[in-house]
Amino acid sequence: MSKRKELSYKWVIIGGGVIISLYFVMRLLLLGGVETSIVTSFGPEKGGLVLAGIVAFVSYFVGGILIGIFSPGETVKEPALATFMAILPNAMHTIIWHLQYSYPLGGALVGLATTFVVGILMAVAGAWIGEKVQGRTVEKLREEGELPPPKPSSDSN
Repeated sequence: MSKRKELSYKWVIIGGGVIISLYFVMRLLLLGGVETSIVTSFGPEKGGLVLAGIVAFVSYFVGGILIGIFSPGETVKEPALATFMAILPNAMHTIIWHLQYSYPLGGALVGLATTFVVGILMAVAGAWIGEKVQGRTVEKLREEGELPPPKPSSDSN
């Protein structure tokens, strides 16, 4: 039986940065004419949802794939926590904005809960695909017992 891999906080932070960066890149790419044409094509309500879906897909799913490809070992917890870390500032801003302008929080809280669940699921699914792309690394083979552990280095020279 293999031992449980510890959570890599380094990859949680890197993953959060990747997801936030992809979010801002997508927002910049969709500015202006692209955003306007999508909203015009689908209408204001559906167009906004389509835009949110495109940004979420690239941010969370593609971000999860990148985390899965580049992080060592098995990666499932890291993208989920990275997504939580990436969504949290937006959630706090949304709640503060609603409180500041006395808007009801009901719809915003449902939207935020949906964002958390869908974002985490997308990131974990992306990380799973990234793991498959990454393949069987030396670290994974050692964890499974198919390779011997590394020899300890000697400090006597």
